[in-house]
Amino acid sequence: MIEVARDVLAGTLVVAGALLALIAAVGMFRMPDVYARIHVATKPATLSLVATLAAAAVRAPSWGTAALLVLALLLQLWTIPAASHLIGRATRRSGLPPASPDAVDESPGG
Repeated sequence: MIEVARDVLAGTLVVAGALLALIAAVGMFRMPDVYARIHVATKPATLSLVATLAAAAVRAPSWGTAALLVLALLLQLWTIPAASHLIGRATRRSGLPPASPDAVDESPGG
Protein backbone atom coordinates (compact mmCIF):
# COMPACT_ATOMS: atom_id res chain seq x y z
CA MET A 1 0.00 0.00 0.00
CA ILE A 2 2.84 2.41 0.84
CA GLU A 3 4.58 1.59 -2.47
CA VAL A 4 1.44 2.56 -4.38
CA ALA A 5 1.23 5.86 -2.50
CA ARG A 6 4.91 6.55 -3.23
CA ASP A 7 4.36 5.78 -6.91
CA VAL A 8 1.34 8.09 -7.09
CA LEU A 9 3.19 10.90 -5.31
CA ALA A 10 6.27 10.50 -7.51
CA GLY A 11 4.15 10.37 -10.66
CA THR A 12 2.25 13.49 -9.65
CA LEU A 13 5.49 15.35 -8.95
CA VAL A 14 7.00 14.29 -12.29
CA VAL A 15 3.90 15.46 -14.19
CA ALA A 16 3.91 18.76 -12.28
CA GLY A 17 7.61 19.19 -13.05
CA ALA A 18 7.05 18.45 -16.72
CA LEU A 19 4.20 20.98 -16.92
CA LEU A 20 6.31 23.65 -15.24
CA ALA A 21 9.19 22.93 -17.62
CA LEU A 22 6.77 23.27 -20.53
CA ILE A 23 5.55 26.61 -19.17
CA ALA A 24 9.15 27.79 -18.89
CA ALA A 25 9.97 26.67 -22.43
CA VAL A 26 6.91 28.35 -23.93
CA GLY A 27 7.56 31.48 -21.90
CA MET A 28 11.08 31.77 -23.27
CA PHE A 29 9.59 32.20 -26.75
CA ARG A 30 6.72 34.43 -25.69
CA MET A 31 8.52 37.02 -23.56
CA PRO A 32 9.57 40.20 -25.36
CA ASP A 33 12.99 40.89 -23.83
CA VAL A 34 15.85 39.47 -21.79
CA TYR A 35 14.54 40.91 -18.54
CA ALA A 36 11.23 39.06 -18.83
CA ARG A 37 12.97 35.90 -20.02
CA ILE A 38 15.13 35.87 -16.91
CA HIS A 39 11.98 35.56 -14.83
CA VAL A 40 10.62 32.77 -17.02
CA ALA A 41 13.93 30.94 -17.03
CA THR A 42 14.27 30.98 -13.26
CA LYS A 43 10.86 30.73 -11.57
CA PRO A 44 9.04 27.89 -13.36
CA ALA A 45 12.26 26.10 -14.29
CA THR A 46 13.37 26.09 -10.65
CA LEU A 47 10.00 24.84 -9.47
CA SER A 48 10.16 22.17 -12.17
CA LEU A 49 13.54 21.08 -10.88
CA VAL A 50 12.22 20.99 -7.30
CA ALA A 51 9.27 18.81 -8.30
CA THR A 52 11.37 16.46 -10.43
CA LEU A 53 14.10 15.99 -7.82
CA ALA A 54 11.46 15.53 -5.11
CA ALA A 55 9.89 12.77 -7.21
CA ALA A 56 13.29 11.13 -7.61
CA ALA A 57 13.91 11.42 -3.86
CA VAL A 58 10.54 9.79 -3.10
CA ARG A 59 11.47 6.83 -5.31
CA ALA A 60 15.13 6.72 -4.24
CA PRO A 61 16.30 3.25 -3.22
CA SER A 62 18.13 4.51 -0.13
CA TRP A 63 18.41 7.47 2.20
CA GLY A 64 21.89 8.16 0.85
CA THR A 65 20.58 8.59 -2.68
CA ALA A 66 17.80 10.86 -1.44
CA ALA A 67 20.35 12.93 0.47
CA LEU A 68 22.42 13.39 -2.70
CA LEU A 69 19.31 14.53 -4.56
CA VAL A 70 18.56 17.04 -1.80
CA LEU A 71 22.16 18.27 -2.00
CA ALA A 72 21.84 18.70 -5.77
CA LEU A 73 18.63 20.65 -5.22
CA LEU A 74 20.24 22.93 -2.64
CA LEU A 75 23.15 23.66 -4.95
CA GLN A 76 20.73 24.50 -7.76
CA LEU A 77 18.70 26.77 -5.48
CA TRP A 78 21.94 28.51 -4.58
CA THR A 79 23.27 29.00 -8.10
CA ILE A 80 20.13 29.73 -10.17
CA PRO A 81 19.36 33.11 -8.53
CA ALA A 82 23.01 34.16 -8.74
CA ALA A 83 23.19 33.24 -12.42
CA SER A 84 19.97 35.09 -13.26
CA HIS A 85 21.19 38.14 -11.38
CA LEU A 86 24.44 38.13 -13.35
CA ILE A 87 22.57 37.79 -16.63
CA GLY A 88 20.35 40.75 -15.72
CA ARG A 89 23.31 42.79 -14.61
CA ALA A 90 25.26 42.08 -17.79
CA THR A 91 22.22 42.92 -19.89
CA ARG A 92 21.72 46.19 -18.01
CA ARG A 93 25.40 47.12 -18.39
CA SER A 94 25.29 46.42 -22.12
CA GLY A 95 22.68 49.17 -22.42
CA LEU A 96 19.84 46.99 -23.70
CA PRO A 97 16.60 48.79 -22.84
CA PRO A 98 13.50 46.94 -21.62
CA ALA A 99 10.84 46.18 -24.25
CA SER A 100 8.20 48.01 -22.22
CA PRO A 101 8.51 51.79 -22.60
CA ASP A 102 6.96 52.40 -19.17
CA ALA A 103 9.47 50.23 -17.30
CA VAL A 104 11.05 52.00 -14.32
CA ASP A 105 14.82 51.80 -14.08
CA GLU A 106 15.77 52.24 -10.44
CA SER A 107 19.44 51.39 -10.85
CA PRO A 108 22.03 54.10 -10.15
CA GLY A 109 22.90 55.95 -13.31
CA GLY A 110 19.86 54.57 -15.15
